[in-house]
Amino acid sequence: MSRPDPAATPSPAAGNVQQRKPTAAPWLILGLILVALNLRPPIAGFGPLLSQIQTELGVSAATLSLLTTLPLLCWGVLAPLAPLLSRRYSNETIILFATALIGLGSVFRIGATLPVILLGTVLVGAGIALNNVLLPSLIRRDYPTRVGPMTGLYTLAVVGGAALASGVAVPLMTALGGAWRSSVGVWIGLAVIGVLAWLPTVFGRQTHARALATGGPSVWQNPYALSVTLYMGFQSLVFFTWLTWLPRVLQDNGFTAAQAGLLLAFANVVQLPFTLAVPVLAARPKLLVPLAVGTALVSAAGITGLLLAPLTPLPWLLMMGIGAGSTFPLALMFIAVRATNVTQVPQLSAMAQGFGYALAATGPFIFGALHDRTGDWHAPLLFLLAATAAVLVTGVAAGREARK
Repeated sequence: MSRPDPAATPSPAAGNVQQRKPTAAPWLILGLILVALNLRPPIAGFGPLLSQIQTELGVSAATLSLLTTLPLLCWGVLAPLAPLLSRRYSNETIILFATALIGLGSVFRIGATLPVILLGTVLVGAGIALNNVLLPSLIRRDYPTRVGPMTGLYTLAVVGGAALASGVAVPLMTALGGAWRSSVGVWIGLAVIGVLAWLPTVFGRQTHARALATGGPSVWQNPYALSVTLYMGFQSLVFFTWLTWLPRVLQDNGFTAAQAGLLLAFANVVQLPFTLAVPVLAARPKLLVPLAVGTALVSAAGITGLLLAPLTPLPWLLMMGIGAGSTFPLALMFIAVRATNVTQVPQLSAMAQGFGYALAATGPFIFGALHDRTGDWHAPLLFLLAATAAVLVTGVAAGREARK
């Protein structure tokens, strides 16, 4: 069923938006990339260091998973605030504030006690929650005819940040005196760079455009809202669970912390070409279902391989990386193409990421709790495999054309 391009037809809310002087494209794209680079390192940089952090803090695996679970909960709870704030402030201003919040939270995350670290984790999660919603909405608003390529560029930066953080976490800790806080603290500087890079976008416009947050049909009337939300949730659950726990799984199978971090980096790096290719392919409606099926099956094959042959993890981690590098941009494309019009994009984005990341937040905790209960990694990996099956089912539902 063909759908009209919402960018070609003014939405009911279009008249409520002030005319603006467009920011020079190079500044906007550079700022978008550097802000997007901040959305994963504060989380991915902890995974390879979990053993050292757990030893120092003296907490259980389930408690330690809060370092990953809390940001996801923040993404779920605070995502609906983004379209509400955009009615009062410009998207550009909110993004600047959110990036600064990531930097401030990163300062607290190198604190001396667990409560201080958790406070920083909440601040980081709040900043990322706002940017998670507003950056894809800004892409749809400012690049309506290039949603696929720009979404690919955005996801490339997000995944690239995760790959960088997981790959250099242990080497940084070694180079900076063996303290995990020194490794984690490096990402404060990246947040400062993101803020500085975004400033020209904020001050380079005579008037600030606000998100198109009103007008048009309610997102609750969108027939794809549930499937898109569940797809976002389950694919995020799978990714953030293995991002958090794979280094520990590998270390318990005889690999050193440095080797585990390097293997995790490979799993992240292999995602990069797929983050660019999948959004371009997903712009073709007939490919949505094949992409949803194929990417989920690749992820399932990787998890199954790790379960059956954990001593040869590289091919399985590469498969898991390919799956994650494909499902995340596909989830963002579902939001873009399944929104009724450009007005509904931030609303559908807030719904999908709000409920979706709340669901995803249960993953690392359940994975860690299953390990605490059973003493091995078989039950946790079977749980991850079941979640991947849910990714397949919800992806097919989101990719199918609605019946007339």
